[in-house]
Amino acid sequence: MGNVIHETVAIKVWADIDIGVVDMVLRLNDIAGCRTEASCQGTLEEGGAHPYPAHVMAHWTIEALTIIRSEFEVYPQGNGSWGMICRKGVAWTCPTSDEKEEAV
Repeated sequence: MGNVIHETVAIKVWADIDIGVVDMVLRLNDIAGCRTEASCQGTLEEGGAHPYPAHVMAHWTIEALTIIRSEFEVYPQGNGSWGMICRKGVAWTCPTSDEKEEAV
């Protein structure tokens, strides 16, 4: 295969999205340079050892990030070009590996 880079084009596809985050996914998909990859309406009202908020996982460009941050809370991961996006006002801390293991 080598290092062949193929030209790409963005298209919209059908996806099953939790009702509680449909508005977020639709808005983020309208921001040029943002690509949503996963989402969940969260478990804050469902209990459990480590409840988490409604969120969308996405990749973004620097330009897109400026827009995203004006409308959402952003929790970057890795090199900062992707991460978790939550509604404004949501403060969330990812549980540590030890806390995750305790929940199992």
